[in-house]
Amino acid sequence: MSVSLVRYEVDAQGTAWLLWNRPERKNALLPEMTDEARRRLDEAAADERVRCLVLSGEGEAFSAGADLNRLGEPGRLGRSAIEGHARGQHGSAGSRAILEFPKPTIAAVHGAVAGMSCAWALACDIVVAAPDARFHFSFVRVGFVTDCGTSWLLVRRVGIGRAKRIVLTGDPVGGEEAYRLGLCDELAAPGADRQRAGELAARIGEQAPLAVREARRILEFARTSSFDEAAEREAWTQGALGETEDHKEAVRAFAEKRAPRFAGR
Repeated sequence: MSVSLVRYEVDAQGTAWLLWNRPERKNALLPEMTDEARRRLDEAAADERVRCLVLSGEGEAFSAGADLNRLGEPGRLGRSAIEGHARGQHGSAGSRAILEFPKPTIAAVHGAVAGMSCAWALACDIVVAAPDARFHFSFVRVGFVTDCGTSWLLVRRVGIGRAKRIVLTGDPVGGEEAYRLGLCDELAAPGADRQRAGELAARIGEQAPLAVREARRILEFARTSSFDEAAEREAWTQGALGETEDHKEAVRAFAEKRAPRFAGR
């Protein structure tokens, strides 16, 4: 990994690692960090080696959210609503980039998961949390509302009532409660969130890439569709995948009692 505010590498298993790298500030986010992360997402999307992406943070925190020291800088405090809207749009472009990333995404979170960084984490397909993770949706404490699409992401994970309780009180949500509420999908052993995320990513990376891509799309489609619509989408997709080389390879591998070698074709 190169030394920068965002670390990026692709390992031998085809997992792309995108890590906030400002540990001395608990990975508090700067605009240039999210811009770099978006560029790295584009790079990973185009890289045929990449089968899955893990988003995490170096040091003791996933991210403390936007750097609040910046709020009091000249030109920031008392800014116009138009400028505030532009900054909000810039922030939401990051979480949208995760949502639209064409390959599976896993967030590995520990320590502080605060503010806008919550949107980056919740936009991932799977969230793995360490017990010490603390989700802070404390926007109201600084006179703000949720941003970066956090409202949409939070409601669809925990429901409207729980989302209101979390946001309106500003109280942090610890790792175990986050797992119970559905903010995270798996609770890892202490200090093992990145390790567990890597294991999941490697396991996903063993599967047929085209099937994984389409399975993600179908699940998202099914969330807001009728049974008949979902079944119809499945049938058409299954038919198309039956023509792929990966499907043929899987059938041959099963007959030959060996592991399949998928090429994404």
